[in-house]
Formats: sequence, C-alpha cells, structure tokens
Amino acid sequence: MSATATNDPELSKQKHLDQIGAKEAWAIAHDQRDITIALVDTGVDIDHPDLKDNLVEGRNLVSPGKPPEDDNGHGTSVAGVLAAEGNNEKGIAGILWRAKIMPIKALDSEGYGDEERLGEAILYAVKNGARIVVLSVGLYRYSPFLKDIALYAESKGVLLVAASGNDGLALGSKAEVKYPAAYPTVLAVSGATSDGKPEPRSNPGSEIDIAAPWNVYTTALGGGYKHEEGTSMAAPQAAAAAALVWSVHPEYKPYQVRAALRQSAKDIGAAGFDNKTGYGLLQLKHALTLELKTDAYEPNDSRDNARRFPLGSKISAELSGGKDRDWYIIEAPFDGVISIQFQGIINAGATLPTVQMTHYAGNKAQSSKETKLGNQTIEWKVKKGRNYFELKFFKQVTQMQLPYLLTSTFNVSPDEYESNDKQYEASTLAPKSQTITGNFHQTGDRDWYVINFTTGGTLKLSASTDSARVDLALAIQPRDDAMQELDENSEGEGEASGAISVSPGAYYIRVHNAMSAQASPTASQYQLQIEFQTRYTDPNEPNDKSYEATGIKPGSEYVGVFSSKNDVDWYQLRLTKRSIVRLTVSGIPTDTRMKAEWFDKRQKSIYSLQSDKNRTVMVKEEILEPGVYYFKMTAAAPFDKQYYTVRINADEMVADFRDIAGHWAESVIVQLKSKGIIGGNGGYRFEPNRRITRAEAVSMLVRAFNPSGGGSAVFNDVSTKHWAHGAITRAVGAEWAAGYPDGKFGPDKSITREEMSVMLARALKLRTVKPVQDPFTDVEQTRWSAGALLAMKQEQLIGGYPNALFKPEQHASRAEFASTLIRALK
Repeated sequence: MSATATNDPELSKQKHLDQIGAKEAWAIAHDQRDITIALVDTGVDIDHPDLKDNLVEGRNLVSPGKPPEDDNGHGTSVAGVLAAEGNNEKGIAGILWRAKIMPIKALDSEGYGDEERLGEAILYAVKNGARIVVLSVGLYRYSPFLKDIALYAESKGVLLVAASGNDGLALGSKAEVKYPAAYPTVLAVSGATSDGKPEPRSNPGSEIDIAAPWNVYTTALGGGYKHEEGTSMAAPQAAAAAALVWSVHPEYKPYQVRAALRQSAKDIGAAGFDNKTGYGLLQLKHALTLELKTDAYEPNDSRDNARRFPLGSKISAELSGGKDRDWYIIEAPFDGVISIQFQGIINAGATLPTVQMTHYAGNKAQSSKETKLGNQTIEWKVKKGRNYFELKFFKQVTQMQLPYLLTSTFNVSPDEYESNDKQYEASTLAPKSQTITGNFHQTGDRDWYVINFTTGGTLKLSASTDSARVDLALAIQPRDDAMQELDENSEGEGEASGAISVSPGAYYIRVHNAMSAQASPTASQYQLQIEFQTRYTDPNEPNDKSYEATGIKPGSEYVGVFSSKNDVDWYQLRLTKRSIVRLTVSGIPTDTRMKAEWFDKRQKSIYSLQSDKNRTVMVKEEILEPGVYYFKMTAAAPFDKQYYTVRINADEMVADFRDIAGHWAESVIVQLKSKGIIGGNGGYRFEPNRRITRAEAVSMLVRAFNPSGGGSAVFNDVSTKHWAHGAITRAVGAEWAAGYPDGKFGPDKSITREEMSVMLARALKLRTVKPVQDPFTDVEQTRWSAGALLAMKQEQLIGGYPNALFKPEQHASRAEFASTLIRALK
C-alpha cells in the first residue's frame, strides 16, 4: 500500500505499513467486503470521513440507545489502522480499505469494563456476523466465563485478536499478558519498535503469538489524524492481516489463520519463540504467500530437536505415521501440574488411533499416558524448569497422518503452608521476623497464618508479588478482636501495614488475591514479610523507689527494661554472713550505657559501676559484711526491645576464702590458715579440690615444720625468682624431696597420694623399714613407697579406701594434703 493517494506530508509517518509489508499484501488480496471486523473498545467516531463508509451497525453496551460514539478517540484510532479508506484523496490509508467495521463499545467513559461486558460484546459480534473480533482492552484477572466465550467464538469460526498490554516498563518483571489475549484461542499481539526490535513497554509472556508495530499515524476524533502507540495499535494490524489471509484462504479455520501468521512472522527477538515477540514480527506479504505447513515444528523427532511449546498457547501439528515422534519442551515456572489438551483432527466417521504421550524430566521418562478420544486433557505433575513431552502413535504400524491441536495450561502446586484456607486451619509461625513464600493454587484461595506472641512488641507486615495477575490483600486480627484489612494498591503492587502494637496472645494474618471474591489460581508467588521487634515489659515494676526494691536471691536472675528516660530499678540484697558478692549485669544494648550503684541500709553509697561503651556486660565484686544492701540500676537511654539481666552471686567468706564453706576439709583449712601454713591462690580462693603441685606441697611442709638450713640445690626449672624457690631448696636440703635425673624439680607437676605420704614421713622423720607384708592391697611390700606408707598408716596419719585400697597413683588434692598435714602436726 502506498501513501501517494494524497499530498499530505503526514502520510510519510505511516512507517508501520511498510514495516509489515502492507503494500505488497494489498496487491495480493484487495477485497475484504465479506469480512466484518468487530472492534470491542471505546466506540468509533461515526462521522469520520475516512471511516463512515466502512461502518456497520454496532452496539453501545454502556448506554443503550446511544450510538457507539467515541469519547476519547481511542476506538477511532484502532479503526483507522484497520480500515481508513485509501485512494480517496482524504487523510491516511488503513490496511483494509473496504473492510466492514462493527464498533462495540464495552468500556464506559472512564475506561472501566469487566469480563461480563467484554463477554457480552464478543457474543454480540459472533451472533451478528463478525469474522474477526479485535480487543484492544484487557484485564489481569482470569475469568473462566471469558475463556468459555473465547472457546465459543473459535467454535463458530471467529478469530479473536487482542492486545497484550502496555505495562512492560511500568511493572517490569511483574508484567503479564492481559486477558483475553492470554487465553489459548486468542491471537495475542505485542509491540515492536520502528526499527524492528521488541518494544520494552509491551507486556511479555508465553501466550504472545506475534508482534506488530507499536507506533502508528492514524485517524483521530473529529476528523483529524494523530500519532498513537501501544499494543492496542498493534492488535488491529494483526487483525487486518488475518482478514487478508482469509480473503485468500476462506476455507481456513481460526487456528490455521493463527498458524499462518506465526509461520510467516520475522524472528526479531531471541532465536525462535520468545516471550516478548512470540514467533516474530507480523509480515503481511509472507502471510498471504505462505504455503501453510500442517506441522511447522518439524523436525522434532528426537529429544535433542524438541521444539518449545509455550504455556497458555494452542498449537497445531501432525503425526505422520507410526514412526513419527513429536518432541516438545514446556518450561514450568514452578512445581505444579501441566495440563495438555489433545485434539485429533479426523474426518467424520474415522477412528482415532491411540496416541501416547510421555513426560521426561531430563533424560528420564517419568510417566506415559494414552488418549483414545478425539478431545482429551491429560495432567502431569512437574518440577520447576524444563520438561520434555513426546507424542507418538501407540502402535508403530499405524499408517495414517493425524493433524492435531495441543493446548497447554499450568497450575502451581500448593505451598508448604497448606492447608490453611480457614482461620481455624491457620499455619503457626514463630514469633520472630521472617519471610514467608506462598501462592494461590486454587480458586478463592485464602492463606491464614497465626503467631502466638509471648511478649509485647511492634509488628509490621508487608506483602509483595511477582505477578500483575495478583492484587494482594492483607488482613490481621488479634484473637477475639476486630480484623484490620489492607487493600489499598492495585495489580502487581504490594501492601504494607504501619507499626502495629501487639500484646502477648494470638494474632491471625490472612493473605489473598483480591482480583475477585473467587479469584482463579495464578502461576505466581507472593512473599509475606513479618518484621517483629520485641517490646518487653518489666516484671519487677513498680520498683522505682528504694522502698519498692525487688528482693534478690543469690544465684537467681532478674530481668528488666527501662520504659522511660526517668525509669529507675531498685533491688535489695540481705546477707546473713560475711560474703564476697559478685554483681553481673548482662544484656546491655550496645548503644546504651548502664550504671549500677550500691548502698548500705542507711543509703550510704558503697561504690558505683558504669558499663563501657559498646559493651553488653559489666561485673563487680565486693566483700560485704552481713546486712541489708540496695542496688540502683539506671540507663542513659530507655530501651524495651530486650531485657537486661541482673545476677547476684554471694560466696560466704571463711578464713578469707570464698570456696571452702561447707567443704569436708573446711575446719582443717581454717586451722592451717590460722597457723600461717597455707594461703590462697588469688580471688579469695583456696581451690580445695584442685590437684596440689610439688611446689605447693613443699611450701606447706616448710611452713609447718621449719627445717634448719637453707639448702643449696639448683634446678634448671626453678629460678631464684620463683615464688617457691626458698621452700624448694630447704625441703631438698632436708631430704624431704628430690629432683629428677634431668636436673628438674617439676614445681608445677601434681603429686600422687604416695608421694604426699613419703614427703610427710620424711618431714616427720618416721622410721621406715621394709614391710613383711603388703601395707595395702594395691601396694606391694616391694614397692618403693611401701615402708613410708606402712609407717604413716601405723601412726594413723593416712587411711585407705574400701577393700584396703590406698590408690597410690591417684593425684592428691589440696584438701587431702591439708588434712594429712594437720594430723601430722598433731
């Protein structure tokens, strides 16, 4: 088609006509008077000079009784792309100069229309002679009713052509092909740029069939002309192409017209079928000259040659005899169920041979199923990702050629929290911050969750989805209280609550798709984000005054928070004995400093303690006499998102030791301490159960028996600066102890019970002789220590264990040595 019909320079802007080969196509098929095209949009300007001769009676579904006049010019633009008259010295030329246009207004003045109105418009078009119905409108909401209308139109030989939508950039990865374009029997049209590339603003999806130019120059409301863009402008170009194909091939069924446009399209996106442009850019000339292939997916006789079968589409192919194999790839977006409808195309009265389908995941066959019916749907459980399907005749000897149609659909598997469709079936979640991934796998799906909070706090909820086919709605309800519902945003957008103050108890959360009361399943997911910040309450309040102080029991833990800047927490401790008291405050927030002050019963300050910056613990020890004491806790800033913990440990002081009270050797240790024979090991500890070392043992012996002389022994592991150097040299000089052959004394080496006994026997100068019999059942008379052990036993300085055992090689403790030493001193 040329633009030389007028001298209007704006005609040069109709680049899309040349881009799709409209000029050459017109030369091939130039008469479309018998093809009526219905425009289900916003009406058409019935007085436009380029359109009025092509109009047939339409219908206004919004305001009965009024003609379907345009209220925003959109329908007029679509009609201009289709059928603006050519060679009439007026304006611009459309693709079909003499087509019959049936305008049907289904949207109101604000652009609103639901599936019921769209369905009524399609039915009107079918019943009143339309061969093609152009739907430059769309919804993200799936409608079983509208799908049935689309199937009905197909059964009546009517082709539906629809725009995919214009939200590709606005919604990004969430954009989906709108309905009715997304139904398998509808020719879904996306957009292409003027330089033949996928238009990024066009909605992508596996349901796309072809692309057509996005930008057009077309008729405008009031007789003028203007630039328009969008898939609403691309769809009528595809519809015009379908009309031209039917003018050349009036015998074609709607699925064959779709196949002709697919097979003749120019690949402009990713190689082969792609979700942005489907099978490629519309090419009118090639569509009219094409020799239609019954099976355009050949060669696909092996898994390696498998061809893509887009989800949500209807394709046509053929099995050519028993040895033919048709392999297809279906990409599953999630784990779920793929349904494949098989329709065999046979002559009336013919018998359909059994066809076998086999599902493969990777190289492994999962299952095989047979169909003996002319129209049967088979379901397959699949995993997310690539799935292979093989079709063949059940019997290899079959000779017939069988054209067939395949339609694919998908349902996502239930999420891991199902069944939770009722409030009483709510899935229990932990009371913490977390992200939940769910889906809507069934009609009217409602997902309920319950959180049992054990503490108060602040709760924030937000939900997001990966698909514009979901209009998320949130609700939260405390048990036995009113429900708060959140549904402020539209398709593909998220919902979020403000900060919700929660108290201990159960809270129910509901997530659903608010597209409709009985929203259909969607192959998508949502994420529910739960942000919970604990707000603790102080179990010890009121304790803001000293006379309200919380009593502390040593060894127990007490928790608290500071609810305000002026909050003060008082604690009280009663001591009945002189003790060393250890105060530990933990759980201090890293951005807050705490202070602890100790007072006696007269409120006289004893000391104060302040936490270091960025430290979460502070500790203080103090020896306190019996009495009443108070602890005052304060914080530089309030906090209630975590507890701080106070713990008091009080160790009774006996002989200035904190670890011998109640010990079996307590009195012995006290006696030796009073005689100056023993001392502690730092931290006011005696460590009675610890093994005694050689250095400690000889030091105690020297203090107890004070040997004469200083000794001159030299050991390479005992320097003159060693704390026990003097005691070791004196003990060695008195022959109470000795070193090792390697020149070492081993001051830190622990001693055994027999070594302890031998040292004491030597210090007491006991007479030792070789015993005539074993002194203990585990000490033979020939043992090196037998004489000393016998002497100590006879003096009743040592005893044994049951069965006359002594356990000579068992290490001696500090308490055991002290007990034996006190007996020796007596």
